[in-house]
Amino acid sequence: MDLSLVLAKIVGLYCLIVSISVLLNYQRIPILVHEFIESEGLKYIAGLVTLIVGIIVIIIHPIISNDWRIIITIFGWGAFLVGLVNLFIPELALQIIRLIASHRNLFTLFVLAVLLTSLVLLAEGFGITFIQALIPI
Repeated sequence: MDLSLVLAKIVGLYCLIVSISVLLNYQRIPILVHEFIESEGLKYIAGLVTLIVGIIVIIIHPIISNDWRIIITIFGWGAFLVGLVNLFIPELALQIIRLIASHRNLFTLFVLAVLLTSLVLLAEGFGITFIQALIPI
C-alpha cells in the first residue's frame, strides 16, 4: 500500500478523534490549558513526542506535491517545528498557547479546520473522493 495512503489514514483518524474530542469537551479546554501551562514535565514530554512524530513523518514522507499529500508533509513539518519550539523556546510556546486559548473564536476555527482536514485525509486514504464523502450517492 502507498505510504501516503497509510499516513493519510493515520493522521486523518488522529486529527478527527482529537478535534471531535476538543469540540465535545469545549468547556473543559481552559482548565486543561491551565494545567498544561503549569506542568513543566508535561510541556517537555509533549515537546519530545511532537518532535519525534515530526521527524518520523519528515523522514518517511518527504513529498512536496500539488495534491492532498502536501497536507501530510505540512503536518510533519508543523509537528517538528512545534516540538522544537516547545523544547528550545518554551516561553514562545506558552505565549502562543495563551493567545489561542484567549481567543475562543480563533480556537474554534482552528479546531474546525483540523476537522475538515481530517475528512479530506480520510477520504483520500480510504479511496473516497471528497465530494462523495460529503454527498453520498
